[in-house]
Amino acid sequence: MATTDKLKTLTGVIFDGDGVLFDGNESRITLPDNSVGVLKIRSLQDGQGISFLRALGLKVVFASGENEPLPSIVKKINDLPAVKNGEWTPVDYFTGELKKGGKVASLEAWLHKQGLRWEDCAYVGDDRTDLEAMKKAGLKVVPANARRVVQKIADIQLTKAGGAGAIREFAEMVLDARGVDEATLPAA
Repeated sequence: MATTDKLKTLTGVIFDGDGVLFDGNESRITLPDNSVGVLKIRSLQDGQGISFLRALGLKVVFASGENEPLPSIVKKINDLPAVKNGEWTPVDYFTGELKKGGKVASLEAWLHKQGLRWEDCAYVGDDRTDLEAMKKAGLKVVPANARRVVQKIADIQLTKAGGAGAIREFAEMVLDARGVDEATLPAA
C-alpha cells in the first residue's frame, strides 16, 4: 500500500516521547531546596497537531521510557473541552517501558483495548528503543533528528525535529492525504 493510502486509512498513532514530543535533550537544574529539576523542550504546535488527529477520529498513545513531564502534558491535553464532552477520545500513555522490557507488550495491550491492529497504526519514533514496535506498525515515521537505526526502516522522514513541530508536520500530512483543511477543524 502506498504511503498516501496509509495516511488516509490510519486509525491509530503511536508516538515516542523523548526525541518526538520532546527534543531529546535534557537540562537539569538545582533548585533552592537542593532538589533537581529537569527541563525538556517541546513545541506547542504539536499539541494542535494531536488535536487535529483526534478530530479526525484517530486514537493516540505515547510510549516512553521516561516519566514526567509526559503524564502532566497528557493530562493537559485530555482536559480540553472536546475530550470532556466525549467528542474526542483521550490520549493514552505508557511510561517506564524500558524498565518493563520494551514497548511492544504495553502497546499490544493498548491496541487490543482500542480494537486496533499494528497495521492500522503509524509509529513515530527516533531511536533504537523504538525499533521493535516500529517494525510492527503499518506506517513507520521518523522526525528529522532520528537516528539511522530507525531511518533505515522509515516510510516517512519528516523535515521537523522532535520537540520542534514533528508531530504537527505529521498531522498536516494526514490532513492533506485525506483532503481536510485544518481551518475547518476546531482550534485547541
